[in-house]
Amino acid sequence: MKIFSDERLLGLGVISGTVSRHTGSGREAQNVKKFFDTLDIDSANILGLRQVHGAHIVPIISGEDLKNYRKTAMHEGDAWLLGRAGCGCMILTADCAPLYVWNDRGICVGLAHCGWRGVAAGLPRKIAEDIKIRAGKNVRLCAYIGPHINACCFEVREDAAGQFGQRALVKKGGKIFVDLAAEITAQLLSAGADAKDIRRECACNCTMCNKEDFFSYRRDKTRDTMISFIYKPA
Repeated sequence: MKIFSDERLLGLGVISGTVSRHTGSGREAQNVKKFFDTLDIDSANILGLRQVHGAHIVPIISGEDLKNYRKTAMHEGDAWLLGRAGCGCMILTADCAPLYVWNDRGICVGLAHCGWRGVAAGLPRKIAEDIKIRAGKNVRLCAYIGPHINACCFEVREDAAGQFGQRALVKKGGKIFVDLAAEITAQLLSAGADAKDIRRECACNCTMCNKEDFFSYRRDKTRDTMISFIYKPA
């Protein structure tokens, strides 16, 4: 098992990362529990979403937020904004990009499921702006783009390509490919992040290319997914 993460978050006391396929599919509750047991984290304290490839962000900042979350059987959304200690949040990906965004003091930590539809809807910019609203407009934003399908493999049709600017499109051999990381980065920059504070998983960790470590819907048409999570200890 491998965990792909950014040490800057751990330095703020936030446990986080995207877990390789070796832990099993994140769609299976027993796999989720087994993984968090290895970290000595109670999986009952890890919150989940019904992901809909949109741009809705669920905040878990206060005790009231947590109470409201627990009143609903399953929330729909594609991102979290976590400020409350003693709990965590997770998303599932199998080609989409897990995006971690936070202010440099760790007051608010965001985790977003960034498929092309969510990115086209401005989810990266929106979560960065939400953090600035809650932590202060002059905060320093940091980000990590986890393992996802890279431009080498993410071929799209004209209708999907039309949702992006030229900065995110790669044309070769009469085909069009999308560079999700390029568009995510551009949105974070427009929200006030500095390029030096945005990191991405290395290109060799394209989820479609790297079958050893990652599930890939594009490659295998599988429903299996990797777990990406953030957790703030009490």
